[in-house]
Amino acid sequence: MPELPEEEVPPPPPPEPEEEAPPAEEEIVEEYEEEELVPEERPRPRRKKHYGIFIVLVVVLVILLVWTLLSPKVMPQTGDTYITSPAYANLGNYTGDRDIWAGKMTWGLAVSGPESVARNQSFDIMVLITKVYEKPGNSWLRGTSISVQNISLFLDDGTLLATTHDGTDRGFGVSANLTLSFAQRDTYTIYVYAKFLVYEMMRIGFIPLESVEITEAYLDVGIQVS
Repeated sequence: MPELPEEEVPPPPPPEPEEEAPPAEEEIVEEYEEEELVPEERPRPRRKKHYGIFIVLVVVLVILLVWTLLSPKVMPQTGDTYITSPAYANLGNYTGDRDIWAGKMTWGLAVSGPESVARNQSFDIMVLITKVYEKPGNSWLRGTSISVQNISLFLDDGTLLATTHDGTDRGFGVSANLTLSFAQRDTYTIYVYAKFLVYEMMRIGFIPLESVEITEAYLDVGIQVS
């Protein structure tokens, strides 16, 4: 009997590759923690430029400059030129000394006008304030100037004749003109009341120093009204 051919047996399939086992949970946690411990690099903050101090310094300098530019002019010393002048002091004069921390100064007051007038005639009396002498208290102080606060004329019994709160800077002093008239014929005794504010000029800026008051500066002559 003929032999039957042997059946070919197919070779067995190749073994499937083994899957890698997932890492244990503990290992995953450790790797995660290790990643968290690594600090991230952050950009360095830029340094702020200090413009504030510079701006404050500029503002202060501007204020000091304006303060100095607005200072009044220092009134010049005139000596006794005007308080003995027949043109500026024909009716009388007055001088007063001040000695304070800002220095020594002598103020002069000269009064001029007509000595005789007609009844009901208007006329002017000029009051001139000058600086006779000044010595500043130290080298930081440049000198003083004034502004008129009140100049008035009174009769010797206290009757107010005329008043003003303004003065005119004449370069050598500050003057004020007061207009008055008399209805009755007589010889009138008059005195001047003057009050002015003194400013002290410094190398930088100025300050109001004090108010000087001349309460009763009598005229040397009476005003004759005919």
